[in-house]
Amino acid sequence: ITQQLRELKGASVKEASDRKRIAEEKVELWRNLKVETFAQCVSLVWGISLLNAFLSIQLMIVARISTLFDRSNREMKYHQVRVLLERELERSINHFMQSNLREISAVATEAAEKALESLDLKRQLNYQDLLSILACISSTTEYKLSQHGWSKPLFPVVQEQSSDTFDSDSEGERQLQNFFHSNVRKVVEGQDFEVAVSMSARCISGILMSKCEQMFMMRSEMAKNEIGNAEECEESKAAAVGAVQKVLPLAKVIPLVSSVSQQTVSDCDMIIEYEVSKLPEVIRSLADAFSVHVAA
Repeated sequence: ITQQLRELKGASVKEASDRKRIAEEKVELWRNLKVETFAQCVSLVWGISLLNAFLSIQLMIVARISTLFDRSNREMKYHQVRVLLERELERSINHFMQSNLREISAVATEAAEKALESLDLKRQLNYQDLLSILACISSTTEYKLSQHGWSKPLFPVVQEQSSDTFDSDSEGERQLQNFFHSNVRKVVEGQDFEVAVSMSARCISGILMSKCEQMFMMRSEMAKNEIGNAEECEESKAAAVGAVQKVLPLAKVIPLVSSVSQQTVSDCDMIIEYEVSKLPEVIRSLADAFSVHVAA
């Protein structure tokens, strides 16, 4: 969207009809950018929070099953159990990354459209206004995603993944898959999982809001300094008032929110880099830690 806006800004037109068309396109692109920017920010909160909680419980369940597996079982070897559980976990998380994140984004986008519908780009916002908008979008998104429990958006993933492999697996493998998925479902439907997601969301929100506040104050201060060198006109006078009151127009808040979202993604990349992309290693380390705990 930003690239399209740059292209339209640099386009040279002479006909009045073309200028009107370009102006309308710009308005529509800015509207889409406004919605997508705030939706992305809220999607980060719930996407990362769910991924963190969902991944953590599955890692611990896999580690526990692997450690307590009866090694005298003749039908399945310990190595087979580990490989099967690792495969199930990877499928589940991959599906989350490809499907559930898209669902979270769609719900957040719908909530953002309603929350921002009446706000034009010139609307002056202070930091509390920004917090209120994000809180409104976030609470609506959370309600729509979790109104029937977190198992509804997450558990179908487990059903689909397990049914895909039953035809080619042995009876012992099918039982192990069912046992793994039933344990995951039991935890996801429990209150502890809701608490874990809420705590994670609070943590991510805190990171976002801290960055937003710092950048908001910095941008408003920059605007105040720019006014000192600007020509005296109505726009500069309005901007001067805004700088003193620490407010920014929505058009300047949009890139701020986008920048904060990108920074937060970078901060949370460790979840993907060290937990998702290296699942076998993480599973083994957790299984080893669990076995030491059991032995103790």
